[in-house]
Amino acid sequence: MRTSTTTSTSSSSRRPSRGRGARDEAGTGLIGSVFGVLVFLFFLFLSAQALIGLYASSVVSAAAYSAAKAVAGAAAAGGTATARARAEDSARRQLGAFGADASFAWSTDGESVRLSLTARRPQLLPDAVAPSAHHVTRSVRVRVERLR
Repeated sequence: MRTSTTTSTSSSSRRPSRGRGARDEAGTGLIGSVFGVLVFLFFLFLSAQALIGLYASSVVSAAAYSAAKAVAGAAAAGGTATARARAEDSARRQLGAFGADASFAWSTDGESVRLSLTARRPQLLPDAVAPSAHHVTRSVRVRVERLR
């Protein structure tokens, strides 16, 4: 005769209880995430500031060269006074918003026209965070070409 014995095991669907250590660490992921986002935003603004500074330097260089070239072309014909005013107006339009307070220093000898153009660099970040140069200065020398 056979006798069978069956054993039953009861499976309970109990949740693992949270211990005291898990409760002490609540919110630590949030602090690290917020710190990481702030560091990311800082570097994002810093790189944007660098790109805007490079763009401003490039635009000031192009405006200075265009203005000096226009005055050198007019100097060959003999009329530099009105050419300087037109060149400065054109350069201010080319510089856009940061060209309103740009300063021009002209010098002309018989052979060349020199221009030193200084404009304020646009800033995204406060000066305490990004202590870069506040102004862009470009000096250009263009030869006066005369027909012989």
